[in-house]
Amino acid sequence: MPNPFLTNRRRFLASAAASSACLIGCGKSGDSAPGQTTAPAIRRDVPLRVLLCGNDRWADILKTAWSAIADQSLEVSVLDAKLIDAAQWQAKVIEAMKACDVAIVTTGLLPALDAVSAFTPTTDEMFASDSVPSTTFFPILREGAMKFGGRTIGVPLGALQPAIVLRTDGPAADLEFPQTWDAFNAVAEKLNAANAGTGPVVAEPLAGGAAAQMFLWRANLASPPTWLFDRDSFSPVIDTEPYVQTLEWMEQSVALYRGARLSAGEVWSRVATGKLRMAIAWPATHSATERIEEAVDCAFAPLPVAFSPSTTNEQWRPVQILLDIESPVAIISSQCRQSISAKRFLNWMVGGDGTSMIRSVVTGLTDLRRARDVTGTASSADGNASENGTQVSEQTPRESGASTYDAVLTKSLSSLSIRTPLQLLEYRKYAESLDAAVLSCLDRKQSAQESLTSAAKTWREITDKIGVKEQFKAWRKAQGLRG
Repeated sequence: MPNPFLTNRRRFLASAAASSACLIGCGKSGDSAPGQTTAPAIRRDVPLRVLLCGNDRWADILKTAWSAIADQSLEVSVLDAKLIDAAQWQAKVIEAMKACDVAIVTTGLLPALDAVSAFTPTTDEMFASDSVPSTTFFPILREGAMKFGGRTIGVPLGALQPAIVLRTDGPAADLEFPQTWDAFNAVAEKLNAANAGTGPVVAEPLAGGAAAQMFLWRANLASPPTWLFDRDSFSPVIDTEPYVQTLEWMEQSVALYRGARLSAGEVWSRVATGKLRMAIAWPATHSATERIEEAVDCAFAPLPVAFSPSTTNEQWRPVQILLDIESPVAIISSQCRQSISAKRFLNWMVGGDGTSMIRSVVTGLTDLRRARDVTGTASSADGNASENGTQVSEQTPRESGASTYDAVLTKSLSSLSIRTPLQLLEYRKYAESLDAAVLSCLDRKQSAQESLTSAAKTWREITDKIGVKEQFKAWRKAQGLRG
């Protein structure tokens, strides 16, 4: 039986290249004289079908913001990962892709969608008239979220990175940002002693799947020689020494959190309200109905890059940046019936009027480019100088002691080196099994070695069911190779 995605994808590419297809919203608006061309018409009476891997709050704010700049309505179908079991998630998204024009998905879904040709890779011809400034995106977004298998697949909508945050309106103001995990634990002990008899004053996201992501971010900072899987056999290596040591140090830190098991949104909210004096955090909402709170009286710095002083790396950021697997991207479905409207929507999502309102509500949507200076010129991606020759400060957050979260995020996303996230077929199964294993260690039910050995065993079982060859191909594409 032919793949329905492939048939419609060929049709879509033909329409985008020639601008004369007979698809709804993509054809010519009437006849034209010989030698003349007519721009494709946008069918404003036909809604643009959007698949959103998010929540109803996001859908509502998306439709409101779009209605302010476009006559055409949006028909948004929502798939909320929090309400769908991991075993069904991938299949449901693939099925929903058959009935949409554009989709907002996570980077973790790209291997599965690519395997069935569910989206149409973007081309220079498709965006020539719109001049999408992809070259101005942060390098990490341009190379990590915007591409898969060496091809441009859509547009990135943002990415989060963890940061250490210290409150500057109390005792924590006199403390230095820890440059090692050993120092991080020492600062946590001081804050606990200064706040005896209270609730948690130090924390990091550990609930709602965050434990696995925090473990991976910490493991990335340890710079293991082999990342997650063996290069030849594709056997998981998360039960080897660098990963075990990472979890052991994570366990030591978590023991200082006074039993707190908070989600990313809960951690950010408690930092913003001053209940937490130090945390590992990133901007997030506590519930689907809230706005992201502003964290004032706070200073931010990147996570430590070493365990102890004997292994201190003087660089304040890791050599490679690990993207969050839930980073959102907007893609055009191979079932798209409105290529012109779809392109317009993608252009709007990367910075059109009203999109800042969406970013203030939705976790994971961040700035895609460096902030412009007073002349209106965007500073360069390497962080050394702006395009008009003005020097950009190389002072690190630890040296300044008053960096904002956006400054830390900008520094990370401006890196030219990326670590491959957990982009695999059925990625949520891998992530959830790792999350359970990490929590088992943090709850003192198993040792770090036992927990990760169990996780590696589960990963092998998941891979065997999918097929080693198929999964290895997806992993290689995630690394930028074509197969």
